[in-house]
Amino acid sequence: MRTRPLLSLVITLTTALACGGAADKKDAKKTEAKVEEPKADETKADAKPRARARAAEEVRMPEPKGRVVAIGGLGGDLAITTAALKAAGAIDDSNAWIGGDLVVVQIGNVLGPGKDEKAVLALLDTLADAAQKAGGALYRLSGEQEILNVALTFDGVSAKGFKDYAGEKPAGEDPRIDGLPKDRRGRAAAFASGGSVAKKLAEQKHVLVVGDTVFAHGAVLEEHVKEGLDTINKAGKKWMLGEDPMMPNSMAAMGPARSAKLRGNEPFCGGVEQVLTDLAVKRMVIQRGPEKIEPSMCDGKLLRIGPAAGDPSGGAEVLEIAGGATRPIPVAKK
Repeated sequence: MRTRPLLSLVITLTTALACGGAADKKDAKKTEAKVEEPKADETKADAKPRARARAAEEVRMPEPKGRVVAIGGLGGDLAITTAALKAAGAIDDSNAWIGGDLVVVQIGNVLGPGKDEKAVLALLDTLADAAQKAGGALYRLSGEQEILNVALTFDGVSAKGFKDYAGEKPAGEDPRIDGLPKDRRGRAAAFASGGSVAKKLAEQKHVLVVGDTVFAHGAVLEEHVKEGLDTINKAGKKWMLGEDPMMPNSMAAMGPARSAKLRGNEPFCGGVEQVLTDLAVKRMVIQRGPEKIEPSMCDGKLLRIGPAAGDPSGGAEVLEIAGGATRPIPVAKK
């Protein structure tokens, strides 16, 4: 009779210990889960947008201190150039820099049918130096016209455009130049890769990021980001300097300076969104095509500006980016 109470006591104690052990394990798991939970600040930090694009650091310019103004094609016209810069608040009537810390981004096609290409290039060189000294900047992108000229395709160049460079001579025998008409050889010597003007154009990028905006003349597509924007800029530079005799594919019709994929009425907004996400920027600015189209697409994330003189696609204007907002500024007609 004494054995049964003792056995019951043992069973009771064993059960209690087992239940207590299970409870301890549950508490331990809760404690471990609590320790692994991220802090609120860490979660917030992880949520910040981060650049995921490879080879896209040198494409980024210093953070602007104030306004940014984008200017479209200048077409080798000095009057149009000065009017656009005045509208931007960059220069006064004597063409002196008054923009202070203003950042101007000229998105290509400085060259064109105008008669003042040489004067426009010289003015932009002077203003770039003055802007830097004042705490601002004047950046120039290469557009389709710059690339075509280095490739010695001179469609649309004015007679003055050839005459201004008539005295230029190649460094030596150059079959690219020797077979051209005599009145074109001087310009070809200056603009051919490795020539005096081509070396200056080589310093211009084909894609640029300023603040929360990515700029190009034609388009920035997902394939460009995958290739690497720094890689594209470096390839263009090497070709224009004459270090690479073959024009890289990124300078051809599918490249950032010449692609027309985002210029139509139905751009692929999903691709634009992906590019902006990968670069951790808010908008893309490119030059629009000659057709009449909406300047702002993809919920304002794709902005397309016309040449500074205006054309059938829209009036003469430049684009201001300030305080996260954008607005067109009309350019006074000359």
